[in-house]
Amino acid sequence: MVIVGIHSGHDASLSVVKDGKLIYASSVERHTKVKKDFSLTKEFFVETLKCLGITLDDIGAITMGFWNKGTCDFISLYSPEDKFYPFNTFGTYNQSSRILNHIEGTARPELIKGKGYTMPDTIDRMNYPFADWHQTFRSHLEMNVEIEGYDRLIPGFYVNHQTAHAASTFFTSPFEKSAIFTADASMHDHSNCSGYFIGRGNKLQPFRAPGYMMGNFYDAATEWLGLGPGTLKAGTLMGLSSYGKVSKKAQDNWKKWTCPIWHRNTPEEDHFYVEWLFAQITGRFPYIGALRSEIKNNEPGSEHYTKEWQTVFTKEESTTQEVMDYAADVQFITERSLVEYSQQLFEESEPFNGHNLCSAGGIFLNCNANHKILTETGFERMHLFPACGDDGVSAGSALYVLHHILHFPRVEYTNSDLAYLGFSYNHQPQSKYQSYNLDLDRIANALSKSQIVCWYQGRSEFGPRALGNRSFITDPRNPKMKDILNSRVKFREWYRPFAPIVLNEHKEEWFNMDFESPFMLHTVPCKRPQEIPSVAHIDNSSRVQTLRREDNTLLYDLIEKFKFRTGVPVVMNTSLNVKGEPIVETPEDAMRLFEQSDVDVLVINDKMYFK
Repeated sequence: MVIVGIHSGHDASLSVVKDGKLIYASSVERHTKVKKDFSLTKEFFVETLKCLGITLDDIGAITMGFWNKGTCDFISLYSPEDKFYPFNTFGTYNQSSRILNHIEGTARPELIKGKGYTMPDTIDRMNYPFADWHQTFRSHLEMNVEIEGYDRLIPGFYVNHQTAHAASTFFTSPFEKSAIFTADASMHDHSNCSGYFIGRGNKLQPFRAPGYMMGNFYDAATEWLGLGPGTLKAGTLMGLSSYGKVSKKAQDNWKKWTCPIWHRNTPEEDHFYVEWLFAQITGRFPYIGALRSEIKNNEPGSEHYTKEWQTVFTKEESTTQEVMDYAADVQFITERSLVEYSQQLFEESEPFNGHNLCSAGGIFLNCNANHKILTETGFERMHLFPACGDDGVSAGSALYVLHHILHFPRVEYTNSDLAYLGFSYNHQPQSKYQSYNLDLDRIANALSKSQIVCWYQGRSEFGPRALGNRSFITDPRNPKMKDILNSRVKFREWYRPFAPIVLNEHKEEWFNMDFESPFMLHTVPCKRPQEIPSVAHIDNSSRVQTLRREDNTLLYDLIEKFKFRTGVPVVMNTSLNVKGEPIVETPEDAMRLFEQSDVDVLVINDKMYFK
């Protein structure tokens, strides 16, 4: 049985489940080199399946948790003729029509003989409650999927967006039962933006909608503070916040500011609430003003702005102490509210959650908040899917159909099964540099001398974090290494931290953590920042990746050799890309970066190159 999950929207992606297990997942941006790419092309779709040895005839189902034909134009959707048409009630007074109806007035959708009723070109979300009970008690829609130039209709499933997020984390977790909290910046309807779920075995059940909508605010605040589009720069705000001081006003009011949407004065107008809250924190209201210079100049990534005419702080002002303090407030209320809502979920579900929490959705890329959730709530264990954002929706929708709808039993995933879901490339690229057989001792020696190593191995990572297969690695002991890497290669904001990879058995010697963080999704206090200053942030915290030997043997052995020379079982790690570009995918990408950047060493699988 082959299930193909697709996501066509920002962070477009493709995932494949085969014989009951997730075997492949990758973001389109890795292949097109367009950051946060929206589009899923037929060429990418077919070539990916071909590389996996899969034909269109092999596909048993296609799934999705968001749909936009404009970014996936080779696919059309139809409601099966013999199924109840899901959008049968028309007008603007009910939810199914308001969100999903593609027919003007009260006209019926077109019936295409042999295919079914036409479906909308865009299906943003599937919300509760629908106008009719046929849909209210389901988390998915059945459909026929037509691929351009292919004459077989493929069974399809549209899965509720937050349900797809929930499935991505629960069905890849080691837990038999768990509470699940999902949250992101999905428009302005509370059921779009967050969800509580309960998972048990191969079943996933909506628990309730918590009304948590801070993802919208974090996204907008990133733009208004002058840092750039929230879709691209939310992590930048997280890094900047450590340089600020949280105000007393934020400390006194965070609970009121982040209450569920139905406790607000204007619950149906949350986009106004976002602006109101920004004004409470900063004293500035995001008035309509001049079009952003980035949009005027058509700079890369500017299409991700959502508040194009609202420039409150400029890019030049974004590193003033005033903005740093506001960033600290935004991060503080986000952290406190996520802890509050997580504890609320724990208490409501304690009799049946096993003290386990699974989380997904873009806001859970906030590593600072994740650590506080794990250490300050009643949950004893926490699982996060590496692709927390919308790229993970393709995998989540496929896993939901596999387990919950088709009743396939759960399987166990190792850390490496989830971290490295992309393709591996076994060839060496053409180069003007001489290649040598890989010698880990020589690479460890180069690291100990503060040389910058481009480290390229095996299958590419799924998600935004480099987890040791597409990484720059350097010496964390050098206090100038952060600035060196930024000035020579990364060219990113000076205040953004770099991350450590630590051998798992040494994590508690160097960091205040008694749990593993294999996907670099927790920020923890660093116990010995003076010894590894380049991976300790201004507040002496570190966004840690813990590494077991069985998860990445070659990298583990390299760090062990580095430890033999230096006494430090930690290396500094950042994604193998330059500013504004996605992480490299192919050996050719890695070689091009090596040749065009001021770096010292390149390792591609079993070969190494030196300048």
